[in-house]
Amino acid sequence: MTILNPGNAARRIDFRYDLFPNLTDRAARYDALIQYRDGSFENLFEIRGSNLLSADGVVTSFRHTYEYVFTGSGGSNTYEDFYSFTDFTAPADRFLAAYAQKDPLALTILVLSGADSLNGSNGSDYIWGLAGDDSIQGGFGDDTLGGDEGRDWVRGGQGADFIHGGAAFDDLHGNEGNDTVSGGDDDDWVVGGKDQDSLSGDAGADIVYGNLGDDTCDGGQGDDIVRGGQGNDVVSGGLGADFVAGDLGADTLSGGAGADIFHTHAAAGLDRVLDFSAAEGDRVNLLPGTAYTLSQQGADTVIDMGGGNQMILVNVSLASLPDGWIFGAV
Repeated sequence: MTILNPGNAARRIDFRYDLFPNLTDRAARYDALIQYRDGSFENLFEIRGSNLLSADGVVTSFRHTYEYVFTGSGGSNTYEDFYSFTDFTAPADRFLAAYAQKDPLALTILVLSGADSLNGSNGSDYIWGLAGDDSIQGGFGDDTLGGDEGRDWVRGGQGADFIHGGAAFDDLHGNEGNDTVSGGDDDDWVVGGKDQDSLSGDAGADIVYGNLGDDTCDGGQGDDIVRGGQGNDVVSGGLGADFVAGDLGADTLSGGAGADIFHTHAAAGLDRVLDFSAAEGDRVNLLPGTAYTLSQQGADTVIDMGGGNQMILVNVSLASLPDGWIFGAV
């Protein structure tokens, strides 16, 4: 676990390890350490059987519950297999909590204010930045990550992660695993990764990009840019005047309310637009130089660019479409 720039604001960190001391063995010794940027260590406390020892604080214990009090800097509560640090201020701008030289199995980190940089563990972590411009990385495991207030940078890493940006502009990437990512308020970047992701821009003018895999992408409210990327995606603009593109693969597109632009090109694959409405101002945009033909096939209008690359406007009559509904090819 690494926490950068801890500052003086309130912080709560709970962490659990894959190796725990035998508290009935009084001959055993386990250390809880802080490692500083210069490589030096400070011993927070030692566990010797059921006794907790400290060089600079007060420790009490009862019924497998231990409390360590930092001198002049808040305190720490431990319940069974969990340790919680509150209001800890490191003399340098980085510290690493370590226990019996083992990496944490899982972390719960709640940072109330300040611009923080937080890294998770190999397990399933809960990291929430709250106020401030935070940088959060989950690492391995199925993580729950949130920036909350402030302009946040959040990366899920591996695992099936849940990521929420909150207020202000956020840069959110799910990366590997089947992730659920939402931007929250304001204008956000919401990006999936290599697997099957569920992405939402929420409020604001967002950029939502599925990237690799079969993704579900929703712009939410606002004038959004929503792109599926590679794979067979479900892409929706939501409310507002949106730019909607399936990109590669067999995609299902919808614009939602508002005057939307549906984008395609000669290598885009087979896309179906479910709610094209010329009355609402929807249009189709093609890359410059794209050759295409138009036809009515049953109830649908078909834009055919050759090689199996088509955009199908479901339940739309070609004869009813006004001038200018398709543009960009010349």
